[in-house]
Amino acid sequence: MEKTIKEYGKLTVEQKKEAVELFLIGFGRFMTFSGDEALKKTLFIEIFDPEWFFCYLEGERVLGLMGLGTSKRRPIDFRPEVCRKIFGEKKGRIISKQMNAVFQSKAVNGERDLYIDTLVTDPNARNKGIGSALMEKACSFQVYDAVYTEVFSKNVNAIGFYEKHGFVSVKKEKFSLLRLQGAGYPIKMKKVIA
Repeated sequence: MEKTIKEYGKLTVEQKKEAVELFLIGFGRFMTFSGDEALKKTLFIEIFDPEWFFCYLEGERVLGLMGLGTSKRRPIDFRPEVCRKIFGEKKGRIISKQMNAVFQSKAVNGERDLYIDTLVTDPNARNKGIGSALMEKACSFQVYDAVYTEVFSKNVNAIGFYEKHGFVSVKKEKFSLLRLQGAGYPIKMKKVIA
């Protein structure tokens, strides 16, 4: 079966739905702005950056998803017009403002820094090299000197995965509000691209 990595914008509608499903498997517990899963799926299909999200496919099926960011651009933009269209004027405006405070904040500082914003694989296809293939894609952009990511301290599998790929811990934010959700504290990790 053919294995490829495609930009999100080049996927079919069904594949985009699969990509959003993967995102929600990995990060859905943090998307508490709405209890309506169907509306959240509709939103994410529209707000994923078509050029900065990459999907790992086997045949036609999406088995992995990675969103990349830079010092000027992040891959998830809760655009006000999209949020208002889906959730209504007032709630949409609030969602856009609150979520972009996180998802559009500056993740890296340098012009030659790349940031892995999102990396998730299908739970039924783990340990098959999908995450590694996406990681290789992130490290293949020659215009960047370093790749950064952030993982939560309680996600020991993710920490081990990144360490296996040459990442080292560079910053720990022990006083994060996200600790209240049981994920631990954020750890920023870095890999110098050779």
